[in-house]
Amino acid sequence: MIYETKGLSLEQVDELYGKVPHAWNSADFVPTVHFQDIKEAGVTGQEARRMTLAEVEGIAIRRKSSVAYQEHERGQKTEKV
Repeated sequence: MIYETKGLSLEQVDELYGKVPHAWNSADFVPTVHFQDIKEAGVTGQEARRMTLAEVEGIAIRRKSSVAYQEHERGQKTEKV
């Protein structure tokens, strides 16, 4: 069988192959890491190449859950209104 990758970015395909052990489970896969999250977390270049996907995901999740990030997001939403 072949993994279902339709609509996924390359980073998300990488996550799919790292997390889903069997192709028949790939249709239910929901990506948790997005390229923009990784970029905003400041993980780039050589540093990113030395890290595992789980480490990069952890950094992105911690950044999203931080108070500073949430306040920044609120500020952007009020500017758009």
